[in-house]
Amino acid sequence: MKTVTLIAALLPSLAAAKVTYDDDVLPVFEQVCLNCHNPDKTKGGLDLSSFSATLQGSSGGKIVEPGDLSSSLLAVIKQSSEPKMPPEGEPLSSAQIETIKGWIEGGLLENKSSSARKPSKPKFDASLQSDPAAKPDGPPPMPEHVLLEPCVVAPRASAIHAMVASPWAPLLAVTGQRQVLLFHTESLELVGVLPFPEGDPVSLAFTPTARYLIVGGGIPGKSGKTVTFDVTNGERILTAGKEFDTVIATDLHPNLDKVATGSPSRLIKVWKTEDGSQIASIKKHTDWITALDYSPDGILLATGDRNGGVWVWESGSGNEFHTLRGHQAGITAAQFRPDSNILASASEDGSVRFWEMNNGKEIKKIDAHPGGVLAFSWARNGSFATAGRNKIAKVWKPDFGQLREIKNLPDIPTAISLNAEGTRLFIGDYNGHIAVYDTQKGDKLGQMNANPPSIESRLAFIQKLSAELPRVVSEKSQKRDQAKTERDARKQQIAKAEEAANNARRASKSAEKVLAEAKGIQPPDPTRVADAKASLEHARKESSEADQRLAKVREQLKPAEDQLAKLEAELKKSEESAKSLKRQQTHWEAARLNARAMATAAQATELAIASEDLATEFSDLARSVENARSQLRQMRGNRAKVAKDLETAKASSTEDLETTLAHLDSEIAEQRESLSKLETDLLEVRRLADQQLPEAARAKREAAALKKAYFDKLKPTP
Repeated sequence: MKTVTLIAALLPSLAAAKVTYDDDVLPVFEQVCLNCHNPDKTKGGLDLSSFSATLQGSSGGKIVEPGDLSSSLLAVIKQSSEPKMPPEGEPLSSAQIETIKGWIEGGLLENKSSSARKPSKPKFDASLQSDPAAKPDGPPPMPEHVLLEPCVVAPRASAIHAMVASPWAPLLAVTGQRQVLLFHTESLELVGVLPFPEGDPVSLAFTPTARYLIVGGGIPGKSGKTVTFDVTNGERILTAGKEFDTVIATDLHPNLDKVATGSPSRLIKVWKTEDGSQIASIKKHTDWITALDYSPDGILLATGDRNGGVWVWESGSGNEFHTLRGHQAGITAAQFRPDSNILASASEDGSVRFWEMNNGKEIKKIDAHPGGVLAFSWARNGSFATAGRNKIAKVWKPDFGQLREIKNLPDIPTAISLNAEGTRLFIGDYNGHIAVYDTQKGDKLGQMNANPPSIESRLAFIQKLSAELPRVVSEKSQKRDQAKTERDARKQQIAKAEEAANNARRASKSAEKVLAEAKGIQPPDPTRVADAKASLEHARKESSEADQRLAKVREQLKPAEDQLAKLEAELKKSEESAKSLKRQQTHWEAARLNARAMATAAQATELAIASEDLATEFSDLARSVENARSQLRQMRGNRAKVAKDLETAKASSTEDLETTLAHLDSEIAEQRESLSKLETDLLEVRRLADQQLPEAARAKREAAALKKAYFDKLKPTP
């Protein structure tokens, strides 16, 4: 097959999904933008008539960055930012906006043969408020449609290395085995799983806006890294830090422009989020760096080490700001209060010290836990919690007075966290247990599983219970019906007893009337009066006995009603359990679909990337084949010329020409062999592409179908 035919057959199918400036974006600009933004009329210093001019931007700077959906171009055409574009007439259609968005996400391709540009900064929603610690606008960030399938289900849970509550949302992040688990702090249910294939996570920190969670960890003695997740969708938006040991402590600057890490290297390293490059390495600590925290206002960075050293640094320059001396053993926590004015440092020496940041003076020391303070956590209102090696956890008021003490923890606590409001306390221990307590009453509210089962295990358990429940509901329904029958029988007995009592009362009144009439006859008839008295006495006795029987029957009604109410409550509870199980089954079936959709989408992305690589390789090979053929044609031309010269040459020069001819024959043979190999490679790439492209398309379709099935599953049933 000729090269041109191969290229024509392969490249269009590979490039079909590409959004380019020349083919897709420029037509949109020509339709709605070029009246004001052209070389002759560069309104705002912006010319959109060419690819290079568009990338150059306006007088205010660049308007678009590869992969950055917060670029100003997208904001103004969505009309979510000033100036709104176009300023007059109809706004861009959703399809046109999606075209621009696809172009940005695809790396700002100029044409089909262009290579995608690498993002110059992570895909952050960088619209920070002037005060990073202030409550963000809108509802607090919570996971939605995030993976719920555990990456690892171990025989037993591992120790909880770190645990941190969102500063604004009812969300708790917990380290697991090669994953981070997200729990709802009110329902205690698992709401997200963040895979961390880099190793075991050991450090967690939310940004002040609560949108992003940075995770540090790795493989001890081998490698370490940080990954920042968007908790709303579970996406990995940034990886930074290349350590040769586990990242023990890490935090993301509130401005999202840099990441600080601490490790056994004893070096504080700062990494640029834009490209992951290292921008600082501070050598001051004398032992492993075990604690690290940016102040919520972003001005300072606090670090602590295994030797008891605590330093505060200017986050911008990296210059030393305070040296905080006092601890006699390893630092287990160094955390700024939410207002950034006070730093708390907890230590294995059993104390927690509080430092005022204006002058670096210690303002309070608490001997919290003899044997060592192992964990510390602030709440937004300034209250805080500690946990110690003595298996005790304590909650403290903002004025440093003790509010609550929780004794006799089942194991040594390794992590602790207060929810944002300070009303719930979460304690993680060495055996992977997570217990939840009410901070006001000290009551245990429940627990969470740091080693959650797989979705299939959950569904199998739910199905087992669901299969048993109909029998339980049927039995309870029968017992309820029997109790109702008995209650109704009691009511009927009461009705009969009431009727008998009423009849007896009427007979008594009638006897009273007969007696009165007998006494009223003059002269009185003693026999008649005596008979009337006897009849009255008998009637009264009958009435009394009827009342007693009525009272006795009525007494029997209440136990029957109580038993019926009890059985109805049990039946209702079982029916609610059945409905709850149905909801849970639907929830986890949807979660299974979502997990499959996400895995298939990831596979489709990998296949698409591989297809793009094959397309590039094919293009390069095709050019090499054409070059090789051109060289071969040139060599053949040279040989023909030498052969002609040889025919007309004198005898004295034939030997040189024959040598030249032989050399050319050898070169031509080598070139043919090289060309043959290139053509073989080209055909192999074509064969691979023919396999890969349909598979990528199939995976993409399957992922879309699974995602649709997932959303359909979430719809409420009529």
